[in-house]
Amino acid sequence: MSTELEDGLRRALGKAATRAPHAPADLPGRLLSRSRRRRARGQALVAALAVMVIAGGMGAVVRGARDGAGPASGPPEVGVSRDAEHRTTELDESGPGEDPAERGEGGPGEVPVEIPPALEKVWPGAVWRIPDKLPDGRTFHPQVFIDDRTVLVETWAGHEQPNAIHAYDLETKQARKITDIRTSMGKNADGFQVVGDRVYFEAFDDRGFSRFWWVPVRGGEPREIRMTKTVRGRSGAFAVTGGRLAFSLVEGGVYTVPLKGGAPKPVPGAERHHILRWPWVGAPGEYTRDGEVSFRELRDAETGETSTAVVRPGEQDVRCGVTHCAGRRADQSGFYRLRDGSDERDLPPGAHAELAADRFTAGRLAEFTDGQVLYDVRTGRSAHLEHSPNEQGGASIVRLRSGQGPLVAHRLPGEYHVINLDAID
Repeated sequence: MSTELEDGLRRALGKAATRAPHAPADLPGRLLSRSRRRRARGQALVAALAVMVIAGGMGAVVRGARDGAGPASGPPEVGVSRDAEHRTTELDESGPGEDPAERGEGGPGEVPVEIPPALEKVWPGAVWRIPDKLPDGRTFHPQVFIDDRTVLVETWAGHEQPNAIHAYDLETKQARKITDIRTSMGKNADGFQVVGDRVYFEAFDDRGFSRFWWVPVRGGEPREIRMTKTVRGRSGAFAVTGGRLAFSLVEGGVYTVPLKGGAPKPVPGAERHHILRWPWVGAPGEYTRDGEVSFRELRDAETGETSTAVVRPGEQDVRCGVTHCAGRRADQSGFYRLRDGSDERDLPPGAHAELAADRFTAGRLAEFTDGQVLYDVRTGRSAHLEHSPNEQGGASIVRLRSGQGPLVAHRLPGEYHVINLDAID
């Protein structure tokens, strides 16, 4: 090739290079960031599936829902408890060099993600920020509301092994010990709930047999609700109402026992059922196999009234509550509707297909973002749930459930966002 030809090609390529669009200066950082996020996302999914398989599934904080919008829901003083499903974390997917558009800010030529207002701005009377440690430095875990400004919290001796419960004042941020939880009561304790002036909970051992206890809210020694006959199996949920304690087994089956103690009696017609929100019990329960519909069949344990939810061909991941069901259509779009199949509406994009108190759900802000949103499908309002990675690279996520109670505790580095769903109009 001649020198003239080489020089001509060199000049032509040089001019073309000056006219060509330039790559952003931070392109390597963007590509690295996206690669890290994809890897973290895959690791998070594997980790989450492993946790669900090992622990039988876990979710965001809480126990025992109350909502006046559904069918008759039994006596006013009812507490419902479920397993410790609130202890789920997911790997944080953010990293250095993060694209502003992926944080919801938008980038050149990209449509920015609209971020809803913060929780305190949308529902100021229903949200508190509190430290994640007691005044003495111990880490704690919020469980249920004692009253509008007081939360029952537990401290742990080991992983998910409570050793004491306390009354925590959301305004003063001071705590008062209610009682110690001793290992002699059972290796683990769970299901704390407050009914009247008592705290009820269950304790279970390696054999999986549940024992039920109560202690005055003001403090004192726990007292056992002694059963004169052993029911083999671990309790998955229980409720306190009308002078008796009702509980359902993880394997299915509902029983009641007097609060003063005595022989547990099976609830007629509820041999396969699980407590959803007393007096409503259902089958299958919260954890289903082979894509079964959660709580498709409901029975009022006190009146015998029944309800079977409508499910249409091609629908997946359908989860039902007392009045509503939510799930995904064949095209993967989310929906929610009344149990009889009427009044069907779309869930917000990215929202989990399950409603707490038949009206609240949470979901991702948008694809490639780390933020979450709390949705109220009844009013159409939504609020931004902050997301901050912790020192271990993980982050607390909120996953609401059909049978949960009003307390949601969103863990952030160094603090909790405590939300009272019952205080949202």
